Amino acid sequence: MDATATVDRFDLPASARAVLRALAVDGPATRPQLSALLALSRPTMSVAMAELSRLGLVAGQGSSRGATGRSAVVYSLAARAGHVLGVEIGATGVRAAAYTLDGREIGAAEERLPADQPTVTPEAVDAAAGVVRKVRAEVAGQYGPLREVVVAAPTLPDTERGGSLRPHGTAGITDELGVPDGVPVTVENNVNCAAVAEHRFGVARNQQMFAYIQVGVKIGVGIVLDGRLLRGASGAAGEAAMLPFPWSGSQQPQRAGLEQFLGSDALMERCAAAWPAAGAGPVPRDAKALFEAAAGGHGVARRVVDQHSTDIGRLVAAVVALIDPGLVVLGGGVGQNQLVLLEVRRTVRALTWDTEVTIGGLGDRATLLGAVHVAVSRALDSMA
Repeated sequence: MDATATVDRFDLPASARAVLRALAVDGPATRPQLSALLALSRPTMSVAMAELSRLGLVAGQGSSRGATGRSAVVYSLAARAGHVLGVEIGATGVRAAAYTLDGREIGAAEERLPADQPTVTPEAVDAAAGVVRKVRAEVAGQYGPLREVVVAAPTLPDTERGGSLRPHGTAGITDELGVPDGVPVTVENNVNCAAVAEHRFGVARNQQMFAYIQVGVKIGVGIVLDGRLLRGASGAAGEAAMLPFPWSGSQQPQRAGLEQFLGSDALMERCAAAWPAAGAGPVPRDAKALFEAAAGGHGVARRVVDQHSTDIGRLVAAVVALIDPGLVVLGGGVGQNQLVLLEVRRTVRALTWDTEVTIGGLGDRATLLGAVHVAVSRALDSMA
């Protein structure tokens, strides 16, 4: 194991833990600013800073002149505080990013997959291991120890029961990434990560309750309740794919039937079936091309998109009826399209009650940023 992979633990007093977390969450600050923020006396602050400085976890980075005219040293996290890795295994590609504990990106890499992957495949895990190696090489020896790795994937998170419910092919994620022994690696649901990111950095920032609904190759719901992610007894809260579908006197519900119906593969099959044999041009090659055609005024494309958006709106209406979130954030390759948003809003109003529905503010980086944030939170919990 190299030096940057050594995960050291600290027996910090409560005041030092509070200071460390404040510098990570709120950024550089002077002692007076930290004292005011944390309600710590000057002697207590002095003891906390002395301990953190002795361990090499904080360092001065210049000075700031306060209201009294006196200069005060500005402190920030030092290199020994370390860094984390967020990894995203998506349907179309894999990405990894390294961040310091105070939120600075220090390395990133990504790789597209040769074909859409509806679940985690060995090929996707191999690709993820490759981007992890690239990022670790980029930051090696510069930013202290690697303290935590969180992998966002279209599967259930690491919980006592959740792991046993995962689909085939996901069990080896933590073993195959090539992370050194001793560094914690956690698998988290990708939609949960996106919801966490929107709550921390995006359009749902500081909202106490909202639902994040992702629609793309697959579907999923992340629920934030009382400012915290709702996980459920098995870690499977928000698995909208498992909603019984269809409900019909002539058809039996199929396992994951709603996901199959709302996923982009089924959308493109319906598009191909609706496309005229002549006079309408070639069938769009993928969902992106379909939405571009619809936005450009193509009649058939617009009808297909409007119907799909109505179907998404029915899922959103079901979520609204069950949990009354007050705010619904749409994400995913399909869900974050403006044409979808307009029709979803109409459908929700018609079927339930007025609820704010908007598109996520972080785009396709939401999942990765959420994984990073979870990794930072776990690292700070272990240190402070």
